Amino acid sequence: MSAAKAARTGHTLYLIRHADAGDPSEWIGPDAERPLSGKGVKQVARLAATLLAAGTAIDEIRYSPARRCVETATVLSAVLEVEAVADERLLDGPPIAQLARMFDQKGVARLALVGHEPNLSRLLSELTGITSLSVEKGALIRIDLPNGVSAGSGRLVTIAPPSLLRAPKEER
Repeated sequence: MSAAKAARTGHTLYLIRHADAGDPSEWIGPDAERPLSGKGVKQVARLAATLLAAGTAIDEIRYSPARRCVETATVLSAVLEVEAVADERLLDGPPIAQLARMFDQKGVARLALVGHEPNLSRLLSELTGITSLSVEKGALIRIDLPNGVSAGSGRLVTIAPPSLLRAPKEER
């Protein structure tokens, strides 16, 4: 089954790790309040522009309530003109059973999750069986779920690290 057909007949999941938020050891205050760095703002702007240029359709963005995830999701939501919803489950997960419920709400077929490591790579592993990947800050991973959400049902389609989305040298 082609990726396009899988996206039409099943679910598409985008795992997005929040963009760069600087060195946590240099942050004074609760970790949940750590904002994006200047580098992170550029990363998420590039990601949003790339998704927009590619005509990527997302039905809903769910994000961890940690500030760096809020800021990442806010940019994506504004550029892609899609609703973004804070979701406490993204602080530590979500497990596959909760992911299935996220898709079931309002008939969402294309869902983006903005969260943290190691939670995103754990979900990637559960869905695809791929255990050796971690999700880099500012990266996007696309998983097609043509037969619904269950362990091992996902097909890894895209890995887009922020280095792939870097500005041309003359713009840096």
